[in-house]
Amino acid sequence: MLLAQLMNRKPRVVVIGTGGTIAGHSESPTNLSYDAAQLPVDYLLKSIPQLADLAEISTQNIFSLNSKDMGSSQWLELARCIQNLVNDSNIDGVVVTHGTDTLEEAALFLESTISSRKPVVLTGSMRASTALSADGPSNLYQAIQVSASVSARDRGVLVVFNAEIIMGTKVVKGHSIATGAFSASVGGVIGSVYNGHTFFSIPPGVSPLSGLLGSALKNNNTGWPIIRTHYVTAGETEESLLAIADLDCQGIVIVGFGAGEIPDTLLSVVLDKAKQGVYFVISSRVSCCAVMPETMTLGECETIIASRHFNPQKSAVLLSLSLCIGLSPLDIFSRAEVEG
Repeated sequence: MLLAQLMNRKPRVVVIGTGGTIAGHSESPTNLSYDAAQLPVDYLLKSIPQLADLAEISTQNIFSLNSKDMGSSQWLELARCIQNLVNDSNIDGVVVTHGTDTLEEAALFLESTISSRKPVVLTGSMRASTALSADGPSNLYQAIQVSASVSARDRGVLVVFNAEIIMGTKVVKGHSIATGAFSASVGGVIGSVYNGHTFFSIPPGVSPLSGLLGSALKNNNTGWPIIRTHYVTAGETEESLLAIADLDCQGIVIVGFGAGEIPDTLLSVVLDKAKQGVYFVISSRVSCCAVMPETMTLGECETIIASRHFNPQKSAVLLSLSLCIGLSPLDIFSRAEVEG
């Protein structure tokens, strides 16, 4: 039971602004071009007076960034901020407004580092706040509604977008301009927001990754492992991968074919570099990604790892976090196998 129910008060929700399209501004309401991260979150809330019926809302602005410029350093600061908030017994839920370009990576980072029974919800928009039929207000309203709901507890980090509730570990951006841009790998859409109600299709339960890498929050080292990505195309020669592998890096995500296949021309490079201590995660360029140890070209070992259901960009986040805190990437990806 939420403290708000025990004390007969509205839920208290903190909305954290980080920038993104939802805070974007354009000179013309019909123009698709805009400047992201121009408006504080308070300004966004003023356009939704109905929020007063949902919760007691306070705000924080910790970044004003286009999410193309977000990364591990910013997400670490965000995770620390959220962890402090959810540790406060007076706070019932947290909402984060975030740009959509890297929202799926942010959701995985936060899920892996934050320990919370309270709802933590990410949202954003595909249209700037000044656009005709802007989707930000409805997404923000619904995200706060979910965060204030007792039924959203014990579900890990969630993404609320276009009236759908999606698991943070499984959310995927699948369209560059449509308002329904986000979907999920199998089983990832777990609820919806409709007519003022929050519905969930499965019982509460957090992912195996929930807070698993939380020791990163105590890491004062400003350096992050260098993770590179190599996208495989037809007819590749080893030189294309060597150009990346010979650069200084601790890990490489291979965006392979199908269920984790890579051309024979690249095998010797991967094996040689893996013996030298470079970690490889084999993912897939297929949109609905599933790479298992038994389906990829190379056998899995401590330094060559199947991505499971994580797409390349999420694989890079998980590999970086694992190496940052000195845990075995193979162990972390294996633990997440039932979740994806």
